[in-house]
Amino acid sequence: MQNIQSIAREALKELLKEGKEPTPEFYAEAFNAQAKKLGANVGEIDFSTSKILEMLNKEVRESLFHQKFKHKNELITALVHSINHLYFYKKNFYTQLEILKLLLRLVATHPNKEIASLAKGHLLVIDKLNAQSMQMWRERWINYIKEMADMDFVDLAKGLEILLGFKIDCTLFCQWQEKARLALKSNPSKDIKIKLMRDLETAFRVQFDKVEIPKNSVQSPPLKDSQAPQEQPLTFKDIASLPIDAVTTLMSKHGIEEVLDFAELEYQKNQKNYAVIVFGIAAYDKIKEQFGLEAAKRVLSTLGRLLKQHSNTSDLIAYYGEEEFLACLLERDKNAAIAFIRELDAIVRGSKFMFQQTRIDISLSAQASHRVEAKDLESMLKMSLEEFIKNKDSQGIIQCEI
Repeated sequence: MQNIQSIAREALKELLKEGKEPTPEFYAEAFNAQAKKLGANVGEIDFSTSKILEMLNKEVRESLFHQKFKHKNELITALVHSINHLYFYKKNFYTQLEILKLLLRLVATHPNKEIASLAKGHLLVIDKLNAQSMQMWRERWINYIKEMADMDFVDLAKGLEILLGFKIDCTLFCQWQEKARLALKSNPSKDIKIKLMRDLETAFRVQFDKVEIPKNSVQSPPLKDSQAPQEQPLTFKDIASLPIDAVTTLMSKHGIEEVLDFAELEYQKNQKNYAVIVFGIAAYDKIKEQFGLEAAKRVLSTLGRLLKQHSNTSDLIAYYGEEEFLACLLERDKNAAIAFIRELDAIVRGSKFMFQQTRIDISLSAQASHRVEAKDLESMLKMSLEEFIKNKDSQGIIQCEI
C-alpha cells in the first residue's frame, strides 16, 4: 500500500510540474509511467488520446484533427462526427448517381439518334461498373464535395440552369422548365430548389409510366371475339431505374423491394399471384472454410453475373445481402417457382467457377413460397428467409418432390 501511495504522489507531482490538469486520463498516464520507473506492475494502461491518434493514418490525422483534445471523449466525439459525414457523402453519392441515370434515360428518348445513342452508351457504362471503378468514382465525388466552399445548394442552382437548356420534346419536362425558369429569377431558397428537383423526379416517373399513341396512328376497326387480343403477361417495366449491386451486377435489395411492392399492389388490386424464392450457394460456409473468404466472394460475384442472364421483366432476381439472393416471379405459383429454381440449379452445376486456377463446384439451396398461401408479403418473406437459413447446407426445396 505504501508503494502505491508513493507512486500516486510522484505522479501528481509530475503532472503539476508539466502544467497539466490532473484529469483522470492524464493522471492514469502519469501513474503508469511512475509505476514503470519503480518496477511495479499495475496492469495494462487503457487507450489514451495520443495512442488512438497514433493508430490513425497520418493523412487522416493531419487533415481532420488540427485541434488538441483535452481527453478521450472529445476525440471520440470528433471521430463520430467524421463517420457521420462519411455516411452523408456516401448516401448523397448514390442519390446523385440515381439522378444522373434518370436524366440519361430521359435523354435516351431524344429524337436525334446520336444524342439518344450517347445517353444509352453512358447508361451501359454505369451498369457495367465493377466494384473498383465504382470505388474510384465514389472517392472522386467525395473529394469534390469536401472542396465545396458553399454548401447552401449553390451548385444545385447551376444544375437547374443547365437543365433549362435541354431541348427535349416532352410536354411535362417543358412545363417543368418554365416553372424552374421563373423560380430562378427570384433567387430561390434552398427549399424551393429541392422542391424543383422533386417535381422533376415526379415528371420523370409520369413520363416513364405513360404510354403514348403515335399522332399519325389510324384507329383500327373493332375486332371480332375470335380476334380479341389476349391479356399481356404482367411485367415490371421500370427495371432500368432499379439500383444495382456493384459486386454481383444484379439489382440490389432496395431494388427488389420496389418489385415486391409492385407485385403486392397487383395482387391486392387484380388478384395476380406471385412467387418468391430465397436462395443461395448450398453449404456456403464450408466453401469459405475450404477455399477461403476471398474465393467464396469471387464465386458469389461470378454467380451474380450468371444469374443476371436469367433475370428479366417477369422473373426478377436480386442480390439480397450476405449470401442470399431473392427472385420475384410475377404471375407464377409455387410449383412454377420450384421448376424455375431447379432449372437455375442445373445451369449453375454445369458452370465453371474458378479462383486462382482452382475450380470450385457449387449448387444452389432454396426455399419458395407464393402469395395466395400467405397472410401478407412480410410474413411470406420472413418464413422463406427462416426456412432458407435452416436448410442452407442442403438444397432445400430443390430436392423436395412437388
